[in-house]
Amino acid sequence: MLSVMENTRDALRDAEVAGAAPFVNYPVTQWWYQPLMAGFFTAMVAGPLLISQGQGAAGFALQVAAIIAVSLFYVAYRAKWGTSPRMRSAPKEVKRAYRWCFVALAGSAVVSVAVWMLLEWQAGLGAIFVTTLTMTWVYERVVYPRAVQQVRERLA
Repeated sequence: MLSVMENTRDALRDAEVAGAAPFVNYPVTQWWYQPLMAGFFTAMVAGPLLISQGQGAAGFALQVAAIIAVSLFYVAYRAKWGTSPRMRSAPKEVKRAYRWCFVALAGSAVVSVAVWMLLEWQAGLGAIFVTTLTMTWVYERVVYPRAVQQVRERLA
């Protein structure tokens, strides 16, 4: 009976290690990923602004271009690395890192709106770019790698 329990425990551990693999073996993004994402968020806000200023075609084109650029990145990234992990099966450390990312994104929005209200839309768009660039960089280069390290240590 003891050996069955040990085998079951080992099998569960192996399954946990295999489930964590797409998250801990996820490749580091290229240097241009952070500016791409900052540009995406900025374009998503600038598009409706342009539309409201009577430049509907330009606003629409800007948003479509941003969506296509980010979509192409994700399709190419998945094709190259063969993975696009789903958060449902993420280790708890990675889920915590993702939560940090969303809180930081909300903070970025708050700061950007404040700058927009105080200094007009041009500064607001600049604030969106700078804050999302910073947030994405910190997430990709500090928060996520730390989470991966914690998963590796826990599963070692």
